[in-house]
Amino acid sequence: KEEVMKFICEKNVLLKNLQASLSAISPKTMLPYLNSLLLEAEGKEVTVTATDLEISTKVKFKADVKSGGKVLVHGDLLLAITKTQEDKDIIIEEAGDTIKITCEKFHANVQKRNIDEYPQIPEFPKKSENLFSLPAMELLQLIKETAYAASREETRYVLCSEYFEVEKGNLTVVATDGKRLSMSKRQIKAPKNLKTSVIIPIKGINVLQRFLALCEEKEEIKTVIQDNAIFFSSNGKMISSRVVDGTYPDYKSAFPKSVKVKVEVEREELLGVIMRTASIFQAGVPSQTSSVKFQIKKNTLTVSASSPGFGEAEEDIQVQAAGGSLNVSFNPGYLSELLRHIDSSKVVIEMVDSLSATVVKATDEPNFISLIMPMRA
Repeated sequence: KEEVMKFICEKNVLLKNLQASLSAISPKTMLPYLNSLLLEAEGKEVTVTATDLEISTKVKFKADVKSGGKVLVHGDLLLAITKTQEDKDIIIEEAGDTIKITCEKFHANVQKRNIDEYPQIPEFPKKSENLFSLPAMELLQLIKETAYAASREETRYVLCSEYFEVEKGNLTVVATDGKRLSMSKRQIKAPKNLKTSVIIPIKGINVLQRFLALCEEKEEIKTVIQDNAIFFSSNGKMISSRVVDGTYPDYKSAFPKSVKVKVEVEREELLGVIMRTASIFQAGVPSQTSSVKFQIKKNTLTVSASSPGFGEAEEDIQVQAAGGSLNVSFNPGYLSELLRHIDSSKVVIEMVDSLSATVVKATDEPNFISLIMPMRA
């Protein structure tokens, strides 16, 4: 008699691993196996595999495996059933052409899918000269500080991405949409002469964030860059993503060579002032065309906004300023998003004039730097 798969696991363990895996698959695909999850039970672990043919993921978790085996199941359906259960153990077992799911008094039978159609998933390269590693939490922080600045316009596929650059024992991560840019770097464990770079689509970055959130505090993540793919691996978790074939803009040349006015200010205080002032745009003007005006005079920064036909608002904030007076306007959405994605207590804003790129630095994070283009007032 052929063994049928059966395992028992905690609801919340299953749930968080399903949620991370489902970030990789395509719910709207016409191919059934591309919105399915492959569940494999063996030994004391269950492996969940997902792919949309461009991004593939594998994640393992501990379970009470009664008998080994593998099944293919509709991903969103399994998630919906798991999510609604009480915080009790869930039993998943094969039952002929279906998969039986039990939790306390709840029972469901869902259709199995044809496992023979499921594609081969790329394996993490066993040997590579392009391998480097760093703590998972540091990579997560790098992405948090930068990914928001990537373009969301899919037609600009080179900018709808993050740029990873490895050089001199550092990993630099850059994202830009042409109007703003964020860059951060960390030291890594890498071969001394390793110099490589890659452009990763933003969907791959979003999936990677979900998986890094599953990592333990001191977990290391290994990374391998190849010509057409990038791989990440840590403690039974593996992600591979295709990379973008293109040339990333020369981000280093975007930074201004001089500074005229420099302002140091409490990050949370400035964020609050921008949010309150920009609330005048709640009616009328769409956010892409609205701007908040910065007027710097001595150690006072006046933030003001005007919405034609609706009203105006302004608020003063005390700052440490050097270099004289300046008036400059910014997109309030871009500024507030930048301030939300860094943890530093203070920021330093460096300006040249009302049209040149403005630099924003974090006083507590010397490896982070951001650019934002002013708006024409």
